[in-house]
Amino acid sequence: MKRFIHVTFLLFMILSTISCDKSTIDGEWDDNIHLSEKNITISAEATTVLITTEGSSWWIAGILFYDDSDYDISDTDTTQEDFVIATEDFSIERKNAKEIHVSMTQNNTGSERTLTVSLKAGNYFDGFKVHQSAD
Repeated sequence: MKRFIHVTFLLFMILSTISCDKSTIDGEWDDNIHLSEKNITISAEATTVLITTEGSSWWIAGILFYDDSDYDISDTDTTQEDFVIATEDFSIERKNAKEIHVSMTQNNTGSERTLTVSLKAGNYFDGFKVHQSAD
């Protein structure tokens, strides 16, 4: 009986060691958004760009624009498959869960403007930047 307990314990220890995979860190997620583009440069003219995703379970975590203004998006449910966030300088529209249409008005500021959009899906964070040239 003692031998059976020792063999069982040894087998348990071997199986426990083999089953442990330390190649990934707890909480680390693979890219489940798959953005088509992450850095886009456009002219100073009013322009609309299309960014696609392979994943559809993402939402917008935050938006920064130009002079690091952080836009309040709490009134918009960005987990929905269709929504629009519109300001006087830009708009972001999500269509059919996998398309993001970003429109920027003409840049008359004399300096480059950057729109940074942070996305989240589960514990995975990603995002894209739209750089608009100066006029």
